[in-house]
Amino acid sequence: MFPTPCDWLLRQNNLLKFRNTLPVLDQLVGGLHSGQIIELCGPSGIGKSQVCWHLIRDCLNAGKNVAMISSKKIQDNDLENLPNPDNLSISYVSSVYELLLSLAAVASMTVSLVVIDGIQPLLQAVLGSANFKGQALLNEVKCGMGTVSVRCLVIYTNGLVSVGDGNHGPALGRGWEIAPSVRIMMLRDREGERVLWRNREVTARLEIRDQNVEISWN
Repeated sequence: MFPTPCDWLLRQNNLLKFRNTLPVLDQLVGGLHSGQIIELCGPSGIGKSQVCWHLIRDCLNAGKNVAMISSKKIQDNDLENLPNPDNLSISYVSSVYELLLSLAAVASMTVSLVVIDGIQPLLQAVLGSANFKGQALLNEVKCGMGTVSVRCLVIYTNGLVSVGDGNHGPALGRGWEIAPSVRIMMLRDREGERVLWRNREVTARLEIRDQNVEISWN
């Protein structure tokens, strides 16, 4: 269910040294570390971007560099009162080709965290391409994220689709299922509370606040 002691020891040299105000992520993935690609998967409006901005602020507050790649407009309130704002690099992308160029640029930068907010519309736009071009581009993006993650943590947001019988799964199809090293699904239960879990093994009900998060485990 959780990483073994051996896994924990092997990761210590790559742990990101900053205070994380969302400790639920540490507990679900065994600690945030470079070499990791985390997918936040959930419906629109559930708080995926909010989680990303929590991590960005934590990382900036520790004096570390962050690269943000976004397919959507960033709200002004997300940029207000950021600590060490000069350490944040923001790239706006509107196509998978621009995403690939941004990943190539980030690969040459010294950053501790890379956030890709809104990857679904970029990749979904090419999935219907003929001659397997769409799948080839998906593979290029996976390779690009893998190259970047060698020296930092990569976290990105993805949408959710129905897979039948009341179940839900990540968008972008089976070809994308192995892209992240850890997939965290965010869903609302019948009571409207946020639910966060890793690979359906562990469930945490949480309410994200400005400075912390309230957690209860199932």
